Amino acid sequence: MNDAATEFDIGPLVWVKTEIDQALSRARLAFQQYTAGFSSGSDNAAQLRFCRTHLHQVRGALTIVGLDGVKQFVEALESLLEAIEHSPVEKPPIPLILSSIDSVGHYLDDLLAGQSDQPLRLYPIYEQIQHARGIERVSKAELFFPDLDARLPKSVLSPSLDPVSHDLSLGLLRRERGHFQRGFLSWLKNPVERNGINEMLQAVQRIEATQQTNAARAFWWISGVLLSELAEGGLPENFDVKHLCARIDLQIRRLSEGSRNIAERLMRDLLYFIATTGN
Repeated sequence: MNDAATEFDIGPLVWVKTEIDQALSRARLAFQQYTAGFSSGSDNAAQLRFCRTHLHQVRGALTIVGLDGVKQFVEALESLLEAIEHSPVEKPPIPLILSSIDSVGHYLDDLLAGQSDQPLRLYPIYEQIQHARGIERVSKAELFFPDLDARLPKSVLSPSLDPVSHDLSLGLLRRERGHFQRGFLSWLKNPVERNGINEMLQAVQRIEATQQTNAARAFWWISGVLLSELAEGGLPENFDVKHLCARIDLQIRRLSEGSRNIAERLMRDLLYFIATTGN
């Protein structure tokens, strides 16, 4: 596993790095001023808002240059600061917040020095941020941002069925969701038996065959890969995989209700689970 290392064009980052560094410095200074007032008993909440504002500017720049993993890290840090602002605590995690701000700058410096974009390097401190927010269950997949535009097999990108009318499509999806749910329930009741997993897999494959866009077909193909690995015993049958299957069922429901949105977060979670737990 290479921690979702991706080739990264440092050119755009070079253009905005000075502005990012300045915003990080201002965020750090504002937080230090907030903590100074906090320790003296004075109300210095405005400095906390300034800190969040500067971090928001950093997040915007990261969005422009395509550093989604670092952007996710900064967003979590912003949320922690917002929680502190709205519900002041007796002793905020000062070292954690200062280290988190510094970590963003260090990570960007490493990119400019030639290191690959591997957001999972930030996971240890990211996990601490989320725990400080009261989030107990933190997944590494939250910082996993593979290239979802990577080329897929032609067989995946070429619809195998002719387009159907909207009404027929929704009816088919509702039927396939019934098959998927029946298979899911069968598997949960009798994990040793493979028939339930196979029924889920066949339902997903039939849904994939009806999709007309490359992104949609890729999503359902990846879902099918998960179920194929599961049917062949290549994945652990634990809470995580069962939760993923429940989220696939939810995506089928949304599709059957007319939504055409691709669940990018679920796609990333599926890929991460397959990559890190598969044989």
